[in-house]
Amino acid sequence: MMASVHYFGMISEKLHKQTELIEIDNSMDSIDLKAFFNSLYPELKSTVYTIAVNQEVMKVAPKGMHISEIALLPPFAGG
Repeated sequence: MMASVHYFGMISEKLHKQTELIEIDNSMDSIDLKAFFNSLYPELKSTVYTIAVNQEVMKVAPKGMHISEIALLPPFAGG
Protein backbone atom coordinates (compact mmCIF):
# COMPACT_ATOMS: atom_id res chain seq x y z
CA MET A 1 0.00 0.00 0.00
CA MET A 2 1.16 3.55 -0.67
CA ALA A 3 1.44 5.91 2.29
CA SER A 4 1.99 9.65 2.33
CA VAL A 5 4.99 10.49 4.53
CA HIS A 6 5.53 13.98 5.94
CA TYR A 7 8.85 15.17 7.35
CA PHE A 8 9.06 18.15 9.70
CA GLY A 9 11.73 20.50 11.06
CA MET A 10 15.29 19.21 11.18
CA ILE A 11 14.22 15.88 9.69
CA SER A 12 12.95 17.64 6.58
CA GLU A 13 16.19 19.61 6.43
CA LYS A 14 18.35 16.46 6.73
CA LEU A 15 16.42 14.61 4.02
CA HIS A 16 15.90 17.65 1.76
CA LYS A 17 12.21 16.86 1.38
CA GLN A 18 8.94 17.59 3.13
CA THR A 19 6.78 14.80 1.79
CA GLU A 20 6.86 11.67 -0.35
CA LEU A 21 4.86 8.55 -1.15
CA ILE A 22 6.36 5.24 -0.03
CA GLU A 23 5.32 1.62 -0.37
CA ILE A 24 4.45 -0.08 2.92
CA ASP A 25 4.07 -3.86 3.04
CA ASN A 26 1.46 -4.32 5.75
CA SER A 27 1.21 -8.06 5.15
CA MET A 28 4.36 -8.56 7.24
CA ASP A 29 4.17 -9.03 10.96
CA SER A 30 4.20 -5.75 12.86
CA ILE A 31 6.45 -3.02 11.45
CA ASP A 32 9.08 -1.43 13.69
CA LEU A 33 8.72 2.07 12.31
CA LYS A 34 12.03 3.51 13.55
CA ALA A 35 13.96 0.55 12.14
CA PHE A 36 12.09 0.93 8.84
CA PHE A 37 12.92 4.65 8.47
CA ASN A 38 16.47 4.27 9.83
CA SER A 39 17.18 1.63 7.18
CA LEU A 40 15.54 3.75 4.48
CA TYR A 41 17.47 6.87 5.58
CA PRO A 42 20.66 5.99 7.54
CA GLU A 43 21.20 9.69 8.32
CA LEU A 44 18.24 9.45 10.74
CA LYS A 45 19.94 6.88 12.99
CA SER A 46 21.44 9.59 15.23
CA THR A 47 18.30 11.75 15.15
CA VAL A 48 15.69 11.85 17.90
CA TYR A 49 12.18 11.78 16.45
CA THR A 50 8.66 10.51 17.03
CA ILE A 51 6.49 8.78 14.45
CA ALA A 52 2.76 9.30 14.04
CA VAL A 53 0.69 6.93 11.90
CA ASN A 54 -2.73 8.19 10.84
CA GLN A 55 -2.27 10.98 13.44
CA GLU A 56 -1.56 8.55 16.30
CA VAL A 57 1.91 8.33 17.85
CA MET A 58 3.25 4.78 17.74
CA LYS A 59 6.51 2.83 17.59
CA VAL A 60 5.16 -0.32 15.97
CA ALA A 61 2.45 -0.60 13.33
CA PRO A 62 0.48 -3.82 13.79
CA LYS A 63 0.11 -6.35 10.99
CA GLY A 64 -2.65 -5.46 8.54
CA MET A 65 -3.04 -1.85 9.72
CA HIS A 66 -4.24 0.49 6.98
CA ILE A 67 -1.57 3.19 6.86
CA SER A 68 -2.49 6.25 4.85
CA GLU A 69 -0.30 8.89 6.49
CA ILE A 70 2.95 8.87 8.43
CA ALA A 71 4.63 11.88 10.03
CA LEU A 72 8.20 12.01 11.36
CA LEU A 73 8.25 14.61 14.10
CA PRO A 74 11.35 16.13 15.69
CA PRO A 75 11.37 17.04 19.39
CA PHE A 76 9.29 20.14 20.05
CA ALA A 77 10.21 22.88 22.50
CA GLY A 78 7.42 24.31 24.52
CA GLY A 79 6.59 26.30 27.54
